[in-house]
Amino acid sequence: MARTAATALSSVLVLIIPAAIVISGVADMRPGEAGTHTEEAALYGGDSRPAAARAGHRAPAAAARRVRVSSAGLEGQAATFVAAGLTEQRFEAAARASRASSEARSAALEERRRAAARKRAEARERVEAAGPAGWIRACLRVTGSPEYWYAGLWTIARRESGFDPNAFNGWDANAVAGEPSQGLFQTTMGTFRAHHQPGTAWDINDPVANCAAAVNYIKAQYGDISAVQQADSGSPPKGY
Repeated sequence: MARTAATALSSVLVLIIPAAIVISGVADMRPGEAGTHTEEAALYGGDSRPAAARAGHRAPAAAARRVRVSSAGLEGQAATFVAAGLTEQRFEAAARASRASSEARSAALEERRRAAARKRAEARERVEAAGPAGWIRACLRVTGSPEYWYAGLWTIARRESGFDPNAFNGWDANAVAGEPSQGLFQTTMGTFRAHHQPGTAWDINDPVANCAAAVNYIKAQYGDISAVQQADSGSPPKGY
């Protein structure tokens, strides 16, 4: 009988204690919090404490990703940029030096060309200033002719043009054929071009060039000036 009463009391206590615990928890809740606590308990592993109590136990925020560059890497990049800059500077300096050198060479060549032109002009002026004697002697030099040709050439020039480098014959047989005689030795244009002396002017009225072409023609046609009647002052004039 006593054992039965004890067993019944035990069963009652088993039912009463959990109910009291539940009632105590419900009494502390404010309206509307029951569901919230239940959801939060599910999220936080059954911890249904208020949010203020759990503030210090929230999951830490994800750490910001950091990219670290070593000092050696930075120095390497800086060295690369510096090297590239120096290379570009050297290239520009070399280009400037090349342009300056090219301009200097061009200027030097142009100056030499002008100097040569001045010398030629001065030489021509000296020859022209010397008159027929100077023209004929210059002609002998450029054609490599012997000195004894001088007298015969002098006679031809006197008879043909009267020592006029610009003489023009518009009436003789050559003119009738369409190729008039011109210059100091009255050569035709065909004869002048065919027997032009290298190094002399291509102007048929240039006295030295005209004389040189006449000399080359005489050498090709007669062999020596002594065979040219027009060159003999003791013989009647005759075209050559």
